[in-house]
Amino acid sequence: MKIFHVHTFRCRHAEEVPDEAYVKAAAALGASDIWFTDHAPFPGDPFGSRMRYSELEEYISTISALKKQHTDINVHIGLEAEYFPGFDKAGYYEQLRSIPELELLLLGQHMAEISSEPLDYSFSLSGEELEREEYRYLGNAILQAIDTGYFGAVAHPDRIFRRSVGWDEDKAGISRRIIKAAADAGIPIERNLSSPDTNYGFTPEFWKLVPAGAELITGLDAHCVSDMVSRTERQEELLALFG
Repeated sequence: MKIFHVHTFRCRHAEEVPDEAYVKAAAALGASDIWFTDHAPFPGDPFGSRMRYSELEEYISTISALKKQHTDINVHIGLEAEYFPGFDKAGYYEQLRSIPELELLLLGQHMAEISSEPLDYSFSLSGEELEREEYRYLGNAILQAIDTGYFGAVAHPDRIFRRSVGWDEDKAGISRRIIKAAADAGIPIERNLSSPDTNYGFTPEFWKLVPAGAELITGLDAHCVSDMVSRTERQEELLALFG
């Protein structure tokens, strides 16, 4: 059993416990692997709810030390990051990929760059605009991101519909494009167990479009040790909701 998609206190919306608390709990559950994928920082710290850029080196070094200390479980180092064309042009994703210890960039598109001149992001939209347009911005950003080859998996792809109401052919169309793009790139899409567990962004209609045999990965999206344990123990029950 592998535990995938675990955050740390550095993201500022997770439990204030040492990273080793997750490792010890995962080992006690009988897991063979644990993947840390905390929210990646960006230079200048323009976004909240993530580690600061100055903390990245410490994050890498701390998890690297845990890899060496624990022989009872394989500890992996990843980052969950959005794709922003401006930061791509500035070479930031290549910089991340040049870190020898970093094993995975997990695409987690929580917001999108919607304009480069002037620079603007989707979180600046009004509530009505978010309800109507956010999934298009996020979906297109996911498609751009997959095309870059930087990312090794797509986290919670159905969460792009978290603020939209209803289901229609336009939403089905962008879902099919994401599913196909990931398949063509040979990277898995994540069945994120926190989505149905917290009723946040879970979109069964998306998963009905995923063909049998598609490459999938199960993620816990754990922001506290108890959630990691609970979602692991309830994994079969939660996965059944994806169809």
